[in-house]
Amino acid sequence: MVKVLVLGATGQQGSATARALLSSDKQHAVRAYVRDASSAGAKELAALGAELVEGGDWDKDVATLEKAVAGVEAVFFISNPSFTDLGAEVKGATNIVDAAKRAGTVNHIVYSTVAGIDNWKDLPGLDALPAFRNYWEAKAKGEELVTSAGLAHYTLLRPTEFMSNWTRQKMAQFQIPDLIKEGVWHTAMPPSFILSEIDTDDIGRVAAAAIEAPDTFAGGPTRVLKLTGERITVADLVAQLGEAAGKKLSIYTYTPEEAAEAAKKNPAVAGQLTRLARQEGLQPLEHYGLKFNTFKDHLANHLDEVKELYKNVP
Repeated sequence: MVKVLVLGATGQQGSATARALLSSDKQHAVRAYVRDASSAGAKELAALGAELVEGGDWDKDVATLEKAVAGVEAVFFISNPSFTDLGAEVKGATNIVDAAKRAGTVNHIVYSTVAGIDNWKDLPGLDALPAFRNYWEAKAKGEELVTSAGLAHYTLLRPTEFMSNWTRQKMAQFQIPDLIKEGVWHTAMPPSFILSEIDTDDIGRVAAAAIEAPDTFAGGPTRVLKLTGERITVADLVAQLGEAAGKKLSIYTYTPEEAAEAAKKNPAVAGQLTRLARQEGLQPLEHYGLKFNTFKDHLANHLDEVKELYKNVP
């Protein structure tokens, strides 16, 4: 049994990690840091056996972080960007790592950032928007804080694009607002471009596996893991999505000039241009013995949400 603090426990990755730990036969003790203990997500975790700690923003609420980390052996948190306070993400990571070190019981931090962070300084268009540079820089600083903390174990998770970007309302409204409203995705990417996708449930399963066996999982005691469930072309993904939604969905690929102009105002398009310029090599996928979900699996598991999200497409 491991005593674990899961921060952001009602978010996608935090919830998945907490649920994976609570479902383990090792009977882990999960302390879930939440903003609102009365929320449906928090109540669901409590019903599964989690201890709830209600707290504020990680960059501000140091007192609650100290309380939450007391007595735990492992801490899970994610890179949590702010587009209004560019210093908040690093400050929050600093507060978490410092609290973990002061606790005296923590020997493992699991930190989830993003694929591509290993050479972010070479990204094209890095200075297109201040928030775009900060997105990468803050995560790199967070990783440095974790790896230099001096603990016995650390795990850095570097997931690729979330499958839920296409199926979860909050994510889709930012990433693909035109697709869920009009049925047309305006993108810098051609239909043949290969996307790398991961189900957040699988991120949680990996985090839980690393926490459960920190000395041995994926070559421990420290590890940096890129997480991709499936590679799929833009055309195939949109076709599968349309079939699940019962709608005809299509793609409009910007000209290079249109994409460059759109990227000045839209961080999502700026990110697409970065991925186009740096198409990853197609190395064999590593699922760390866990068998990750495909996009079709994800759609099947969230079919009602998909139909609701795309219901207004003509």
